[in-house]
Amino acid sequence: MNRAFEIEALRRRIAPQERLTPNTRPALGLGAEALDAALPAHGLKTGALHEILPESHGDFAAGTGFGICFLARLLRQRPGPILFAVPAHLANSEGALYPPGLAALGLDPNRLIRIEARKPIDILWALEEGLSHAPIAAVAGILPDSARAYDFAASRRLALRAARHGVTALILRGRQASKESTAAETRWSVASLPAASAGSGAPRWRLALIKSRQGMSRHFSSGWDVEWDHDTLSFRLPTPLADRTPAWATKGSTAGASAWPHDAGRGNAEWAEAS
Repeated sequence: MNRAFEIEALRRRIAPQERLTPNTRPALGLGAEALDAALPAHGLKTGALHEILPESHGDFAAGTGFGICFLARLLRQRPGPILFAVPAHLANSEGALYPPGLAALGLDPNRLIRIEARKPIDILWALEEGLSHAPIAAVAGILPDSARAYDFAASRRLALRAARHGVTALILRGRQASKESTAAETRWSVASLPAASAGSGAPRWRLALIKSRQGMSRHFSSGWDVEWDHDTLSFRLPTPLADRTPAWATKGSTAGASAWPHDAGRGNAEWAEAS
């Protein structure tokens, strides 16, 4: 009988660690119906960990821009600041954040707390500490390609704290991390696209959802061309594609197989594989 009590007590102790999302958190719709319909919660889960990867080395700025716009949309619904951690050696290049540029995208620079850290492990520590404070709206961090400290165990700690306190976390990483196993809720690939008109067009990206822990909905597509509407703080499909499926997403016998050379032939099953 004593053993049964001990087992039950042990189960109660480890239960909080086994539940990745102890509380139900609202999903944040991205604005584009085709994009939201592909996500199980009809939007990105808040209080969760998400990853953004550039499609190529030259798309790092595109990935950062997409992340900034997502955070701007999140701030419309949640009070509090954003903690943004960058490596010290990238602080004046890839990690540089230009306040007027942030404002132009709809993110108030006064709600951004930017810190620099010399080592990836320090960035992870800062993000983990930030996730422990519910008044913070979100945390975001840039990790260099050589950041071995970010593994499944480290990502799970971030995901658990995000779920516990309802603070959303974004991690920006290099493309070579696309197949690594982490506890992230979603993983996105982002590539830059030319604006509709030089100098005045809305920023555009080509997005691919390369991982979803909850799987893909029946409306899943291999990718989307989207642009940012800074007036409504929402993503939208460019006008020529707004009412139809992009041609590149339907070519070939497998959806999207001919349009994404880096991921051609992988199929929906592998894209939906959860780590």
